Amino acid sequence: MNVLPAQKLSIGQFYLSLAAGLMFFLLPNDARNQIVGDGFREAYIVLIALVITVVLFIITKRYEAVGVSLITMAVLNSFFLLAEIVIGFSSDLSDYWPDLSQYRIVSICLLCFVPFMFCVVVRLLAQGSRDNNESRRDFAAFMASSMKALLVFYVLIFIFKLLMPIRPSNDNRELIWMPLYRIISCFDGTYENGIIYILWHCIVLAPLSFYLSVLVPKFRVWQIAIIAATLGAGVEIMQFILNTASACIDDIIMLMIGAMLGHFVKQAIDKLRSIMTDGEDTYMLSFDYKHKRIKPKGEAQVLTEE
Repeated sequence: MNVLPAQKLSIGQFYLSLAAGLMFFLLPNDARNQIVGDGFREAYIVLIALVITVVLFIITKRYEAVGVSLITMAVLNSFFLLAEIVIGFSSDLSDYWPDLSQYRIVSICLLCFVPFMFCVVVRLLAQGSRDNNESRRDFAAFMASSMKALLVFYVLIFIFKLLMPIRPSNDNRELIWMPLYRIISCFDGTYENGIIYILWHCIVLAPLSFYLSVLVPKFRVWQIAIIAATLGAGVEIMQFILNTASACIDDIIMLMIGAMLGHFVKQAIDKLRSIMTDGEDTYMLSFDYKHKRIKPKGEAQVLTEE
């Protein structure tokens, strides 16, 4: 990662970021205690997370402050989840398995997505005096910190919800090698929670491909597809060996679709920014802030690198 540090956060900005991260961490439990009904809790999380992000950004006027809040939330969630795992395995190894419920995963994803997309949209619309070296450098630092927070969550979710969704079992292993068999059964209703199953497998690798596309902008969609297919095949093989889920070729197909989706989202945002700046800013989503094309004097204002 080629990130030149932005001007350091002040002590006040840093503590505000920590406080915002703590609020993000406590928000899912607050929503569960205050709101009744599925869907309403998630809507409450989105609303409050957006309010916290907007207030933090207005006060600090820094993208990086939002990134620090996301890292704080990630560290707290990871610490408590790992503590649950250690305590659970030490108390009853035979029955315990990490508690990553659907609500917990969805709330964590929303708490990552809302602040991240807010900063992306603000940066996407930045023009004039708001689009300078310092703001670009600050956004690059935000990208690096927010991606680290996402990676912490992603590893835990990947292990306990994709690779090992259930405890290893000694039951008969299931191998579904016929293409589209699982997908068809999901759509015709013969497979329980089929639509959710498809959506999960079609988005689970999207964050990873998005991250890889930011890390290596020259990646092409076919390269992302190959990486996703290789990773998906590895996951299915491990699920078959450990007997933690059925090994299915359709899962690999859906994982590839999701990976390409993440790549296209990144490319679409960069393309939109390029159009809005007449081709001057072509790699907005980058860990390197030196991505603006500098025109010769006389054509436009020259932005010098600091």
